[in-house]
Amino acid sequence: MLTRVEKEEQVALLQEAFSRAEGLVAVDYRGLTVDESNGLRAKLREAGEGKILEFRVAKNTLIKRAIAGTRMEGLSDFCSGPTALGIAFEEPATLARIFVDYAKDHEKLQIKGAVVDGEVMDAAGVKVLSALPSKHELRGMLAGTLQAPLRNLAGTLYALLGHMRNALEQRQKQLEA
Repeated sequence: MLTRVEKEEQVALLQEAFSRAEGLVAVDYRGLTVDESNGLRAKLREAGEGKILEFRVAKNTLIKRAIAGTRMEGLSDFCSGPTALGIAFEEPATLARIFVDYAKDHEKLQIKGAVVDGEVMDAAGVKVLSALPSKHELRGMLAGTLQAPLRNLAGTLYALLGHMRNALEQRQKQLEA
C-alpha cells in the first residue's frame, strides 16, 4: 500500500510525463505474464530508442488525478480495471502500431482507447492510428514528391541532349560524305 507522500510523488511524475506527451494509449494488461510484459516494454524501448515511448502501470485514481484539467483528461473514460499506459512523447502512431501488433500476438492485451493531441479515440480509432505512416515515412514521401518534377526535368534535358548529339553526329556524317 502506498503512503500519501508516495502517491503524491507518483501523481507528480505522471503529470510531468503527461504534460510532455503527444499521445497516450490505455491497455488492459490482465493475464500477461511477466515475460510478455517485459517483451512489450522491450519493443517500446527499441522503437522509441528509450526516449520517446514509455510504458507505465499506475493506479486508476492516480492516473485520473494526474490528467485532471489537462488535454489528456479524456483518458479517464478508459481508467477502469487494471490499466497500463503507453506514453508517446513523439510519434503516437508508432506507439499505437506497437500495441496493435502486440495485441494480435497476445490476445490477453486489450486496447481500451487513446488520447492523441487532446482527441479521444476508442480501440478502433487506435487501430486506424496504427495504420498511419510515421513522421520519417511521411518525410520520405514528401521528399520523393518534391524530387519527382526535378527528376523528370533532368531526364527530359538528358534525352534532349542525346537527341541533339545524335542529330549533330548525323549532320557530321552527311558533311563528311
